[in-house]
Amino acid sequence: MPLPTPLLLSKALRLLDRGEAARAEAVLRDALAAGEVDNDAVTRIVALCCLGELLARQGRPAEAATMLQACLATPLRDDLDDVCADERARARDLLTSLS
Repeated sequence: MPLPTPLLLSKALRLLDRGEAARAEAVLRDALAAGEVDNDAVTRIVALCCLGELLARQGRPAEAATMLQACLATPLRDDLDDVCADERARARDLLTSLS
């Protein structure tokens, strides 16, 4: 049985904290896919921002920019804007640093 979307995201963040970048990338991509199925915009935004930052740190700027732009383009209900404000600000900062 697959992990629920929020647990996938939590697992990916823990892997990042432990420095397991390859495994974290795979789990972040799983969380993105699960977020699409669940229509979970918050998880999608957080996962895209984390994945974009990871790719940027790995020297993969084109892939990072794609993820960060998707993060910023993901629609979010107005009552959830504050939940993702930090991720969106981080995505904007990272995009600026990539250009």
